[in-house]
Amino acid sequence: MLSTWRSSVLAFSFMWLCFGCSNGESKSVTVGADWPTAPPEEQGFDSAALAEVIGQIDVQGLPIDSVQVARNGVLILDAYFYPYLGEQKHDIASVTKSVTSTLIGIAVDRGSMSLDQGMLASFPDLAPSPTFDGKSDIDLLHLLTMTSGLSCGRTPGEPELNEMIGSDHYVQYALELPMAVAPGAEWAYCSPGSHLMSAMIANASGTSTLEFAKENLFGPLGIMDVTWPTDPQGVNRGWGDLQLYPRDMARIGQLFLNEGSWNGVQIVSKDWVELASQSFVLTDDGETGYGFQWWVLAGAFEGVYEARGRSGQAIIVWPDKDVVAVFTGRGLDVRGDVAPLLVAGLKSDSALDANPEAFARLSEAIRNATEPPQAEPVPTLPPIATEISGKVYRLDPNQFGVRCISLRFDSPSEVWFDLTLGSDAFELPVGMDGVPRFSETGPIGIAIGILGQWTEPTVFSMEYDEVGGPNHLRIRGDFGANAESVALAFSDPGGYFPSQLVQGASVPSCN
Repeated sequence: MLSTWRSSVLAFSFMWLCFGCSNGESKSVTVGADWPTAPPEEQGFDSAALAEVIGQIDVQGLPIDSVQVARNGVLILDAYFYPYLGEQKHDIASVTKSVTSTLIGIAVDRGSMSLDQGMLASFPDLAPSPTFDGKSDIDLLHLLTMTSGLSCGRTPGEPELNEMIGSDHYVQYALELPMAVAPGAEWAYCSPGSHLMSAMIANASGTSTLEFAKENLFGPLGIMDVTWPTDPQGVNRGWGDLQLYPRDMARIGQLFLNEGSWNGVQIVSKDWVELASQSFVLTDDGETGYGFQWWVLAGAFEGVYEARGRSGQAIIVWPDKDVVAVFTGRGLDVRGDVAPLLVAGLKSDSALDANPEAFARLSEAIRNATEPPQAEPVPTLPPIATEISGKVYRLDPNQFGVRCISLRFDSPSEVWFDLTLGSDAFELPVGMDGVPRFSETGPIGIAIGILGQWTEPTVFSMEYDEVGGPNHLRIRGDFGANAESVALAFSDPGGYFPSQLVQGASVPSCN
């Protein structure tokens, strides 16, 4: 099914490697250490419409952390929503995949990698014994387009990704995945395949993927502060967990809008941008296309493509209108509902008349969105709070790896949630007045904000929110009548983690 486009893509890639990058004119917008800014009207947007969108997100408490919109290289909207204020990097989840693919493009442009290089041949020391199931036919092009044929990404919840993360050697795990169909036969969202691409970059460059990115992508774009976790062997996670500031995410979008050029310098070839952002295969919905780890929209948004991560992370590129939009979020992905509202604010391809009153309303809406909620009176603790305070509960095995929990109710307003994962223990404050309390770092190194309340006489419920991360969990603990056990229910509003009920029993300590 995919053989025709595969042949044409490979032919195109060889052509540009032989003759160099396209000599056609490239768009170029000068962006320095910070983005040039202007009122939306200067770029054809209506401030009143944007103010309405920001106000709705704020009032409805939608799980959006930030929204940025740039047109013609000018930032006309830069909004953050409490508790994320843009002062720290944000985990961009699977938007990382589009960054990894861009690094592949830079390496292909330079001739150190090729689209037809074999997956197994790239890891001679790790590849499994010769197989006769078609795995030796998987090449880089298949990994880029999620058409490897590996038995991966074919069931909800990405079980293979979770198994890989639980393994001692991520790359070896991915290489040993069995085959489901022939390479190129169909699309399946396989994050381990994206991690293999990161390892291939490291092998080809002789350095880490992060160092290669700093020298060849992040540095030239002026992206100076980056966090990118690694696997046990030091390979940066090619599928996710890269942490960037939202404005720096917009730089990557602007690079693609500029056809690979940044301030007059060609960072990645125009040919690669064209290939990466075109649809080679349809995804599960039968309409959305997939390029080189970029999603290609159809229907009313034909011509728009995006880097997409769970829980609402996105870099959206709209070439026809010279627009780049960035979203970060936590929990439920409402980006698809909000983006059309922003589009409705685009009124013209030329400047509108100045509207200082509407711009003032937009500025006020942006300020209001950063304000914390009003504190509420703290209710009296129920009798069971005294009984469970300080008790340690050992939990049955669970998907989050939580071994033990403990709650300490020093007063109605001073509550602490003690969490033990593996050998690591965390002491996390809990807000009981409707305002979350924050810890600087949580289990994955991202700040945590927690709200708590007694919802029933024996039930304590919490909202566990990664500030600057995609994870938002609801935790409901039912301590029953005697406080010697707990039934702990985990749920994810975004639906990424399956709901799970975990039993726990009181123990003297977690040792």
